[in-house]
Amino acid sequence: MSSGSNVKPPISGSPLSPLERLQLLVPGFRGYKVKDLIRQDDLLVRKTATSMLEEAQGFIERIEEEIARNNPFDPLIQQYETVLSDLRGLIAEVWGSPTGDAGMHDRFKVFPEDLEKLVEYDLKLVDTARAILDSAKARANPQVIDSMIRDARTYVIERQKLLIPEKLGGKW
Repeated sequence: MSSGSNVKPPISGSPLSPLERLQLLVPGFRGYKVKDLIRQDDLLVRKTATSMLEEAQGFIERIEEEIARNNPFDPLIQQYETVLSDLRGLIAEVWGSPTGDAGMHDRFKVFPEDLEKLVEYDLKLVDTARAILDSAKARANPQVIDSMIRDARTYVIERQKLLIPEKLGGKW
């Protein structure tokens, strides 16, 4: 049996859905299906993304320190400083974003038509956080990483729009 060429497709014969992929990436994620666990699922997604982004931040800080030790006037230092600033902002946005309940003690209800969109934004956010981490580990160009950070911020904003509709105070 040769390796690589005999890879079997998933049992269903079809690729994983965004929900299935997110469930693989975020341990314990239930897909916002259990009403009382919406906040917990939301927290799991944000915690997973934040953890990856913080790990990426550590890698980038070490890269910047290494560059500064070798050449304190290297223009890459300023580029990495911009990336770190944007990354810190993204981490704060992800961690501080709405938590799946809209008002004082009212439970936020994820409507079925929004559920699919929410899962897609969650998956994009987690996938992009993973790509940022992988790029940081690979010492990718700072501008490439910064572009991914901007993409992730877009997913956070779109996700927030679903969790706190404009009529409840979400001003975008």
